[in-house]
Amino acid sequence: MNADKLCQNCHKSNPSFAERCFHCLEPLPALSPPADTSSASDKECSTVEAPWLVLTTTSDAFFAVRDGDIVGRTGVGHELLNPHEEISRKHAQFIRKRDEWFIVDLNSSNGTFLDDSRISPKIMTPLRDGQRLGFSAAFTVTVNFAEQQPAPSTAVDSDAENRQTLVILFADIKGSVDFFQEMGTLVARNWIFKLFRMLTGVIAIHDGKHLKNIGDALLAVFPDPVEAARAAQEMQSIIREYNKGVDPSHSYAIRIGMNVGSVLYENNDVFGNAVNIASRVQGLTPPGRIFITRELYNAIRQEPGINPKFIGEEELKGVKQAIGIYELSASSSGDNKITYIT
Repeated sequence: MNADKLCQNCHKSNPSFAERCFHCLEPLPALSPPADTSSASDKECSTVEAPWLVLTTTSDAFFAVRDGDIVGRTGVGHELLNPHEEISRKHAQFIRKRDEWFIVDLNSSNGTFLDDSRISPKIMTPLRDGQRLGFSAAFTVTVNFAEQQPAPSTAVDSDAENRQTLVILFADIKGSVDFFQEMGTLVARNWIFKLFRMLTGVIAIHDGKHLKNIGDALLAVFPDPVEAARAAQEMQSIIREYNKGVDPSHSYAIRIGMNVGSVLYENNDVFGNAVNIASRVQGLTPPGRIFITRELYNAIRQEPGINPKFIGEEELKGVKQAIGIYELSASSSGDNKITYIT
């Protein structure tokens, strides 16, 4: 009878052939090999090589997987899919047991899917040649087995064609909740939509795109940092001009947060850490003002007439390191005075 392997982490017994603990997935120590009494021909017949596991992306890029590889933004060992923000920090793990490959979902937030069916977490699920394996809506691969290790692929990111460096702009209305309560849903909705129409016109003039509304906030993107900065300034300028001719109860005050970075741009939407940071920056911006990140500041600081002012290093929720924040003057066209909505 073959000796069992005892896991040094959870101290539970495992079959002798197991390379990782069936209970906690930690690597198992190797057993001392028994005395070799077999002939050379017996050895050749008993040797079974596990095929290479190759993941092929929708753009025909591919990469080989090794035993223990973890899919995630903070992967262990051979890190896979690191740029994809939609994937959990430790999403799933590949395990090779004798002549079979398995995948284990590590309690990921969005789940792991085989042929469009979500697999149970913490269960070793066998992989079969040709299956579709999905870790998020943004990343799906095909499982392939190869007899030999494939040459490295130079394009491992299936969404490379959708990745762009863009300026992300969030604009949020101050006081919308109170306005809804005082004026009613229909009046408040028209009030918000009127503002969005004004801002959309400014965005288009500066080669930007109004992607969507998130409640009473607006999300827009720009390919050019300087045009994005000018658009933000003009937004605040036209709002001040508009407020001069309306009852104060119907005036607007918006806070604008901006960042620049690499994002996944598909289906008229953007995903990525740069988007999350822009949203956080907007959240700490006072009404009537424009806050930008250091990354965007570095992209526009040489442009005449913009002159961002350093605010400080800010800790943003969900961001590991402090972010340098600058204020972009909300100057009206024709003058360079800083005027804020109060």
